[in-house]
Amino acid sequence: MKNHMFAAAAMAAMLVPAVAPAAETQVDAKKEEGSLYLQCDGNPNNMTAGESAARLLGAVTLLGLFAPPPESADASKRKFGAAGAAACSGILEGEKAEGNPRRRIPLILARAVHQIEAKDYAAAGADVAKARAEADAAQLTADPYFNRSMGLSFDQVEAAILVRQDRVPDAMRVALAATDEHRFSLLPLISMQDYAKLAPLGSDADIAHVQAVARLAPGMTDLAADRLEEIGRYGEAARMRADLVRFQSIGKTKEGEPHRPSTLAVAQLALSEALAGDWDAAAAAAKRARSIDDARVGEGKPEAMDVRLQTTEVLDLYEVLLLAKDGKPEAARRQFTARSRWLAPSFGAVMAANRLLYADAPAADRVAQLAQPADAMWAERATAARAELTAKDSDNKTLFQLIEPYVAAAAFEAQSKSVWRTDKSKIFIKLKSDDALEPETKIAFLYGVQPDVAYDSMMLHAALDAKARGKQGFTFAPLFDKYLAAVVRAGSPGDEIMPASLYLDADAVIAALSPAIPDPVTLKARRAVAK
Repeated sequence: MKNHMFAAAAMAAMLVPAVAPAAETQVDAKKEEGSLYLQCDGNPNNMTAGESAARLLGAVTLLGLFAPPPESADASKRKFGAAGAAACSGILEGEKAEGNPRRRIPLILARAVHQIEAKDYAAAGADVAKARAEADAAQLTADPYFNRSMGLSFDQVEAAILVRQDRVPDAMRVALAATDEHRFSLLPLISMQDYAKLAPLGSDADIAHVQAVARLAPGMTDLAADRLEEIGRYGEAARMRADLVRFQSIGKTKEGEPHRPSTLAVAQLALSEALAGDWDAAAAAAKRARSIDDARVGEGKPEAMDVRLQTTEVLDLYEVLLLAKDGKPEAARRQFTARSRWLAPSFGAVMAANRLLYADAPAADRVAQLAQPADAMWAERATAARAELTAKDSDNKTLFQLIEPYVAAAAFEAQSKSVWRTDKSKIFIKLKSDDALEPETKIAFLYGVQPDVAYDSMMLHAALDAKARGKQGFTFAPLFDKYLAAVVRAGSPGDEIMPASLYLDADAVIAALSPAIPDPVTLKARRAVAK
């Protein structure tokens, strides 16, 4: 058989006419440039199952001599600006236009991105509208799996256009429109752009978004609290920081000692409490931060130097506020202006200190971050943020990250059996420590599953497990490392291990995520109907 194949291949090679050197050069140049697909969005043409089978057969038969190998994704071949838009038009229009809606949509959005690069915002907006219309016509927007993946791209690209047209409030409204729909899905939430540094006033959608992200990822609580401080909602920021410190303090070490929270988290709590006017709580937190640092140093186990430096800076700003509160504005101004720039505290905290000290400051004291009033600081930061944002428009990469790939139903449905089985979980890893050290704590782990599917699966499994254990909810702390995992604790409202701003209601999570990952019985019935 093998000899027959080699003979057939040799005969076919004799039948192929010789290619002239000039023609070979043209072919090589075209190959080097890539197809219009690669030139448009850096991804290859979609390949049907039939084409895949034909190419596999072609590897060992005559067809292999005529069927070119499939392209691989290659962002380096993506064109820029008007040239990129033209490449996209070449496969979106004409007799050979791409007909697969799931491939056409990202190509249209890619053309919109190229129009942004070319600063033709009207054309970019028209392409987003076209992409939405075609998705509607193809009934893709009726597909919940499309809406939680590629469908998110419409709002994000549209918002990118609006912000470049100086329509920041509209951009934030559009970018965050789907927050509530995806409030229990980690990756869709963190993929949404909030443009907060460009917006001096917060909105309900803005705050709902940062709080939703923090609820699913406690490590991002600082970002939410920082945003609350920027718009003067100091009490809410303090409560979130207190919840983070409480979350970090849960459990005990192997020696039976309580876990120590991060000194930086405790210092930030002290500053927030001071901003909120709760000076007793602020003093207690500041004292605790310093005692934790002293204890760690005494044990020969200090925190990393960058953490200690940030902690010191945050506590220094707390001292500035304390001096002002005690009627010592001159000393407060001296300490505030001793630093040319405050970097560790939240921007909102620095602005608050500025507001306290600027109005009555003599000209000699108006230096460093007291050189201008808080409103001017806002404007300066917005200008810098806009410059940073638009500078990336020319890298032919950042804007394309707004276009999400499609994640099919099969990827979510494949997790159904593991997610819904709570009696002998294959998702939770048993901890070596006993429950007295880590109360109600489990580690969720999924290997070989794409991140958006994995985190939704772990979230739903945690909710189902909590209900099975007679609990009303849980907390969820994802681990972003080489593996996809999360620390999960089950509990009910009011439990010491359930901080309010991080608590997830199990019933609400199940209601939100079970349509995407149905139980095996429901899934079987759904597939039967689909047939």
